[in-house]
Amino acid sequence: MPTYVYECRKCGHRFEVLQSITDPPRRRCPECRGAVRRVLMPGGGLIFKGSGFYITDHRSKEYKAKERREGKSSGGTTEKKD
Repeated sequence: MPTYVYECRKCGHRFEVLQSITDPPRRRCPECRGAVRRVLMPGGGLIFKGSGFYITDHRSKEYKAKERREGKSSGGTTEKKD
């Protein structure tokens, strides 16, 4: 469930609420009972660990073997046409 941040328009109190997306938004401040607004906050951080995330990292052994065979058969040279 996402955490939503609300801010009171009257007293400025900020508070977080863990609620479902389908739950209705909070309307009142728990401190002064004033009207609140939902504050847009940045999402959670994304951390990449390891050697890297490449398209070939999760290929099957068969796919890699076929790729090697096809790569070697072409010789890696380009032909010039006159």
